[in-house]
Amino acid sequence: MNTLTTRQWTMLKEYGASDPVPLHEADLSVPFVYHREIGVIHCPAGRHRLAMSGLLAVQHGFESGIEVAEQLGLDFPDETADRWLEDTPGSAFRSSVGRNVLAGRKGSLTAIELRWLGQVTYLFD
Repeated sequence: MNTLTTRQWTMLKEYGASDPVPLHEADLSVPFVYHREIGVIHCPAGRHRLAMSGLLAVQHGFESGIEVAEQLGLDFPDETADRWLEDTPGSAFRSSVGRNVLAGRKGSLTAIELRWLGQVTYLFD
């Protein structure tokens, strides 16, 4: 997962993702998507679901969120984003409308990640 192809990074950039920043250096007050293996990716308001869908595509070896949605029989971007969050340990996000950081399941984040991320709400427990 650490090695993304140029096309995969281009896809994430088209979805509004920034270059990744280490968790301990990131501004967590603005919308972001966090992946343990990549870091914090800041996203413009409303684009976090696209970035999460793009990360699901990368995990499955596809070049776009739409491709992975078609292959897995999911709606893009809502169901693909949810699938990524639910199934990916070390993942979380903050949208532009919520106060808390949201994560998939309890136990998916380490104690150190929880310390940096602050108040976390789990969506699938």
